[in-house]
Amino acid sequence: MSSDYSLHGLVWLASLLAAFLTIILALYSLCPHLIRQMVLWRIPGPPCQSFLTGNFLQMFDAVSGFEFRKHVWKNYGTVSRFHGPLWDQILLISDPVALTSILIKQQETFEQHEWFTELFRHAVGPGLLSSTGALHRRQRKLLNPIFSPSRIRSMVPLLHKITDQVNRVFRDALRSQITDGPMELDIVEWFGRLVLEMIAQGGLGHSFDDFTYGADKNEFNIAIKEFMLVMSRLNLFLPIFLLVTHWPSKLLRSIAVCLPWADLHHFLGIVDTMDRCTVRLFQSKKALLAQGDAELTQLVSGGQDIISVLMTTDTDAGETEMQDDEIMAQMLTLLAAATETTSNSIARLVHVLSQHQDAQDELRREVNAAVAVSGGELGYEQLTELPYLDAICRETLRLYPPASFVSRICRADTTIPLSHPIPIDYTPHSSLFVPRGTTIILDILGINCSQDIWGADADSWRPERWLSPLPESVAGARIPGVYSNMLTFLGGPRSCIGFKLSELEMKVVLSQLIRSFRFLPSKTEIVWRLGPVTTPSVKGSLATSSLPVVLERI
Repeated sequence: MSSDYSLHGLVWLASLLAAFLTIILALYSLCPHLIRQMVLWRIPGPPCQSFLTGNFLQMFDAVSGFEFRKHVWKNYGTVSRFHGPLWDQILLISDPVALTSILIKQQETFEQHEWFTELFRHAVGPGLLSSTGALHRRQRKLLNPIFSPSRIRSMVPLLHKITDQVNRVFRDALRSQITDGPMELDIVEWFGRLVLEMIAQGGLGHSFDDFTYGADKNEFNIAIKEFMLVMSRLNLFLPIFLLVTHWPSKLLRSIAVCLPWADLHHFLGIVDTMDRCTVRLFQSKKALLAQGDAELTQLVSGGQDIISVLMTTDTDAGETEMQDDEIMAQMLTLLAAATETTSNSIARLVHVLSQHQDAQDELRREVNAAVAVSGGELGYEQLTELPYLDAICRETLRLYPPASFVSRICRADTTIPLSHPIPIDYTPHSSLFVPRGTTIILDILGINCSQDIWGADADSWRPERWLSPLPESVAGARIPGVYSNMLTFLGGPRSCIGFKLSELEMKVVLSQLIRSFRFLPSKTEIVWRLGPVTTPSVKGSLATSSLPVVLERI
C-alpha cells in the first residue's frame, strides 16, 4: 500500500516538475519578445482585463466585440494598443497614412499572420490566400487577367440565369402557402446556395445545385458553407497553431484526430470533403482538356469559367505555369473565401432594405424604369449605371464590410508614419516605431466609419451620401483601398482580386429580387456575429448562420 502512495507521489512530483519546466521554457521564449515590446506600453489603450488573455476575448467576442472596438476608437483614437494573451501587445490601427504604409509601401514587412497562411495551406493547399512572397506575386500575375473587366462583363447572363432559379423558388414557395400572403424565409441559406452556384459555374464550370426547395443535400455545398463558420469558432485558439505550424500535414492531422475537440474534428471532415470533391472535379476537367479544347464546351460555362481559362491559357515568356496542386488550391480558395463573403453581403443588403422601406421603394422604381427601357434583364452597362443601386451597395459595404478586420505581423523593426500625431508620454508623435513580432489589427470597420473622414453621420446607413459629391475629407484621407475610398476589399498586393465580380453579383441579385418581392423585417431578433467573416444568427443560436426575412409578392 505504501509503495502505491510512493508511486503516486512520484507521478505527482514529475507532473509538477514538467509543468514548472514548461512555464519556464515558455517565459524564456517569450521574454525577448516582451522586452522588445516594452516601447509599445506607452501607446494609449484599454486596461488589461486578464493576465492570461488580456483584452483578446473582449476584442473578438462574437457578440460584444463590435461595441468594444467602438469604445476603443472613441477613447484612444486611430492608433491604440491592447493586451493580447500573456502580455503580448497588439496594435489596432485605422489611421489612413499608417495603413498605406502597412498595405502598400512596406507590404513585405507587414505580411499576413503566419497562423492564417499556414492554416489555409494545410486546409486548401498553396492558393492565393496561403501563398506569400514571390509565389503570391506569380499567382496574382497569372490570375489578374482572368478577373479583367471584359471577362467579368461576359458573366452577366450566367449570373442572371442562376438568380432567376432562386427567384422562381421564392415565388413557388409563396404560391404553395394556404393563404396568398407574406412568407418568412431564411435568406442566408438561399443566398449561400445562390453565390456558391455562381462561383461553381463561373469559376469551375460545374453545377452543384438544382435549387430544389428544402434542405441542401449536396455534401460539397454543405462543406463550403460550413468552412468559414467552423473556422471562426476555432479562431481564438488558432495562434496555438504557430507552435507546430511547420510540422508535416500528416503528423499534424494524426495529433488533431487524437485531441478531444469536436469543432476541430468537424473542421477536418469539412477539409476532407472539399479536397475529395475538388480532386474529382479537377481530374474530370483535365480529362476533357486532354481530349481537346472543344470538349470543354460540355461544361455549363462552355469552357469559359475561371479555372478552365487558367488551365488553357498560355503564360507569358519566362512565366511558370501553375502546377496541378496550385490550380486545385485556387479552386478551393475561390469557393471557400468568395462564397461566404458575397452571400453574407447580399443577405445584409436585403436585411437593411427590409428595415428601410423608403429606400427599397426608390430602388424598385429605378430598376423597373431601367428594365422598361432595356426590354429585358439588365446588362453590365445598365447595372453599373444605376446610381441608387450603386449607392445602396457602396453604403452597405462601407458600413457593414463582410470582413471587419484583418491581421498583419511585423517581420522586422520598422517605423510607420501617422496622419495625426498620437500622445506618447504626453508628447505628440507623428510616427510610430513597431518592433518585429508585433501583431497589428487593421481596423476596416474603424476607417470605414471614421467621423473625421465621413462626417458626423458616419455610423448611419445613408445611401444618399453617394448621390452627391463626397466630403473633401474623404478624398483627402487617401484611404489605400481598391474600392470607392474605403477599405472593405483592402488595398495593395493582397487586395481582393475578385471584388468587381462580387459587386456585380450583388447588383444582379438585387435587380431581380427587388422587382418580384417586397422585403419586410422578421420579428425574430438577429445578431451579426463577429468573426473572419461577419455572419448573421438568430439571437440565442449563435452556433449556426440564419437570417429570417419576410418576403411579400409584388
